[in-house]
Amino acid sequence: MTAAPAVRPKRRRWPIVLVAVVVVLAALVVVAEFVLRGVVDRIIAQQVEQALPEGATGQVEAHADGIVIPQLLSGTLDQVEISSRKITIDGIPLAADVTAHDVPVDGKGDVRDVDGTVTLASSSVKDLAKYSPLFDRLKLVDGGVELSGTTAVLGYDISYAAKGDVTAQSDGKGITITPQSVRVTNSSLGLKIDSIPGVTDVPVQVCTAKFLPQALAVRDLRITAEQATVRVTADSLPLSEAGLQTLGTCS
Repeated sequence: MTAAPAVRPKRRRWPIVLVAVVVVLAALVVVAEFVLRGVVDRIIAQQVEQALPEGATGQVEAHADGIVIPQLLSGTLDQVEISSRKITIDGIPLAADVTAHDVPVDGKGDVRDVDGTVTLASSSVKDLAKYSPLFDRLKLVDGGVELSGTTAVLGYDISYAAKGDVTAQSDGKGITITPQSVRVTNSSLGLKIDSIPGVTDVPVQVCTAKFLPQALAVRDLRITAEQATVRVTADSLPLSEAGLQTLGTCS
């Protein structure tokens, strides 16, 4: 009599099923993260564009760093990068890159530790002369700017160009241009002047606050003949339209 064949126990399939479920859930999380990231970035960019000061135009891009799902659940985005390759304010084109922390998901409240740069090309900077009655034209040179204007010296109308050093004001509301070396540009007068009273070493205050939300302050400048890069910061910046559209003033 032959022995009955041994009955093999059925192989347990639940570990395979569990792994499959985990893989599917992970894939769904990845897809959700990808979709939500695109939505969040687009919403932030649209909010900033809508909150630009009146008369300002331009396209804004935004990117929330890190994994967004847990940040959305917490109600705050840890860090957001906001940039615009070309934005025009009061007719002056510029580029901007800003990093903001603790950005409320609902768009209400303040963002913290804002740090960014505003870059103006040399062709844009010349238009800033219209905001100061003390000089007619302004252009960038390496390490500073050159001011051009006309003044009267000993009964002569003198046209001049003066290279000036540029520094950020301590209160962050503007920049100070201090003319140094001066040259006469209407050479037909035959005058050799390296100093003009009322021009040389006389600081020229230029208000930059009128271009920026009230909470932002100018902290530093880097200037070449091609462009001027201005660093701006704020400990806290309102995210509302009213907060972003309220520009600063200078006394």
